[in-house]
Amino acid sequence: MNGRPALLPGLVVATYGRHCMVERPDGTRLICHPRGKKSTAVVGDSVQWLPAAAGQGEDGTIEKLQPRRNLFYRQDEIRTKSFAANLDQVLILIAAEPEFSETQLSRALIAAEAERITPLIVLNKQDLTVPFERAWGW
Repeated sequence: MNGRPALLPGLVVATYGRHCMVERPDGTRLICHPRGKKSTAVVGDSVQWLPAAAGQGEDGTIEKLQPRRNLFYRQDEIRTKSFAANLDQVLILIAAEPEFSETQLSRALIAAEAERITPLIVLNKQDLTVPFERAWGW
């Protein structure tokens, strides 16, 4: 034995700046902080983490990210913003009113296709008959 504590498995279920909510296999959750200055963990990442040493609080430390199947992100001229990893499907919710942006819809579909994520488009506000029909091109 090397005296170091064993890494524990977890799943990132939320991120708040540099903090991540990690769910343990038993369903309990705790706040973890990434090792180092930059956090690259996103919702859906499988991680290996260490609990705090005795008397050092309850937060854990993310030590390692497991390989991802995919990464869903948005990119503009200035930066890339990662949202989630290891997705099977992405729900793209658009509204009948105000009129949705076909450009943003196209970008979301392209991002999903590039990462082999099945997209599902949902048109909201069905109760607004005229805008709903216009959105569908009826």
